Amino acid sequence: MSIVISTAPAIAGWWAQVKHDLRPFPGRWPQTWRIAVLCALMTLVSMSFQIPEAVLSCYVIFFVMKSDAAESTILAVALVILVSIVVFILIGLINLSIGSPAARLAVIASTSVVLLFLGVASGLGPLGGIIALVIAFVMTLLVHVPFGELATRAVLYAWLMTSAPMALVISFSLVLGRPPQAVLSDEVARRLELAADGLQQLASSAQLREALSEGIAEQQKRLQWLALFHLVAKRKQQILAMAVIQSYHILLASLSWAEQSAIATERERTQGEELALACRAAAQQLRSWGSGSELNISVDGADYIVGPLRHIAQALTALRADRVPVGFSIPSEKSPFFAKDAFSNPIYQRTAIKTTGAAILCYLIYSGIQWEGIHTAMITCYVASLGSSGETVNKLMLRIIGCLIGASLGTILLVFFMPHMTSIVSLMAAVLVVSALAAWISIGSERVSYAGIQIAFAFLLISLQGFGPDVDLSVAGDRVIGILLGNVMMYVAFTQIWPYSILYKVNTSLQGLEQTLGQWQQVSQQDTVNRVVYAARAATELAEVKYDLSLASLEPVSLHVNGLNLPHSQQQLAALTQCFEHRVLGLAAPS
Repeated sequence: MSIVISTAPAIAGWWAQVKHDLRPFPGRWPQTWRIAVLCALMTLVSMSFQIPEAVLSCYVIFFVMKSDAAESTILAVALVILVSIVVFILIGLINLSIGSPAARLAVIASTSVVLLFLGVASGLGPLGGIIALVIAFVMTLLVHVPFGELATRAVLYAWLMTSAPMALVISFSLVLGRPPQAVLSDEVARRLELAADGLQQLASSAQLREALSEGIAEQQKRLQWLALFHLVAKRKQQILAMAVIQSYHILLASLSWAEQSAIATERERTQGEELALACRAAAQQLRSWGSGSELNISVDGADYIVGPLRHIAQALTALRADRVPVGFSIPSEKSPFFAKDAFSNPIYQRTAIKTTGAAILCYLIYSGIQWEGIHTAMITCYVASLGSSGETVNKLMLRIIGCLIGASLGTILLVFFMPHMTSIVSLMAAVLVVSALAAWISIGSERVSYAGIQIAFAFLLISLQGFGPDVDLSVAGDRVIGILLGNVMMYVAFTQIWPYSILYKVNTSLQGLEQTLGQWQQVSQQDTVNRVVYAARAATELAEVKYDLSLASLEPVSLHVNGLNLPHSQQQLAALTQCFEHRVLGLAAPS
């Protein structure tokens, strides 16, 4: 009984967090249905033109399809260019290695280490892992195509496996994608509406804090797309940039007000209601993109009591189109292509080496026992590239859960529905439904997103076996075994070989957060723009370090050596959290 009592609160808390992460939020459904439709269309294209490994074509869509059309298009074009370069190089490498298994393994190892390193230590991100997967997959196929001409054709098919879905993404984004200016206007409007809810005590402090933790980085990125592609006039870009800053400023002040509203006077409550109405009016004007350059909220800040309410009134006044300075832009730091410690921190090289080693070992296992059906083990290693030990344990759980869900759905499809499917359309419908479920989960927070990717991966591996509806449970079983083998290999590699505690990352993040708070402190109170930029950065860093620190408890205590101390890191985080609330929100004096 004591065990039940001790575990029940933890399970209840975990389930509450899962439900929270799966809840709808603005923008989640539009991105979900777009990913699902693209996967269904890619299924049609793969089956119609007999492009092999449709699962990989659908898989890359999950990484490239973003919330606005500009970012999706840029990522798709970048991937096609990179894969085209790699294919050109591969054709030369094939002629050198087609007759030598050792040479093929050398090519896989060298290219994987380099690309996986770039994936974790540079701005290339997930594209590095995707390209490494394509190269490794093609090179392992050479044992079945011993002639140079056939091998070259196989490489071109690999290019087609990647380029075809990217062509769909680009076309879909241009026709049915959400323009970045519309996404940006909606995001800023939602922020103003949430601030209004806070002023009217319709939103909790937790909701306001969660919105603040998102920062303004995504909005800054969309402003860059607007300028790069000249999607709107420069004056509108300036007005939207000011709206990003002032809406976040309003949200900060509304949280301060929400925390203090219990002791507010009647006059302050009345003024809060007035400002809430003004926030909603501003949000409505922003959503009407045609009048986006005519924001004309009329609020006199001098009429409001000193404190959060006056800050909100002044911010609303600054939103007026005639108050935005000509040439206004949000100051931003240029992110270097490589991480600051890319060549000094061994974790990046070790991550690339461990992932490559696990993938090659899986390849040697299924080749040695001549069980090609579990080749998904090698693919899984690239899909499930991990980081610290804490992240490994957390993501392994999510991926195994996602694998079991996806495999179950795939098996149900094969047993109960596939025998009755007579056309590609019915298979497309199945892919559409399950891809929508997987996309909905993958678009959520990092706490659940990996499960969504694995659901799609496992389901597609089982359901897209050939070039049409196919019923073969033995193939389904082999692919599930391959996925689980790949996950186990990654778990062993990342927990037993060069284990890396997440506390290293936490301590670095804590130093960065402290620096950001110091920069905020140095900015003049009259410089609202820079104060908001640093406040948004601090809020985002604070949320990230809290999440990373929560994963440290999943690691063995033996990793916490050489200056790593979980209680000390928790104390530092508590002190910086209190400092953030005191300096930025003005809620409580630090101890």
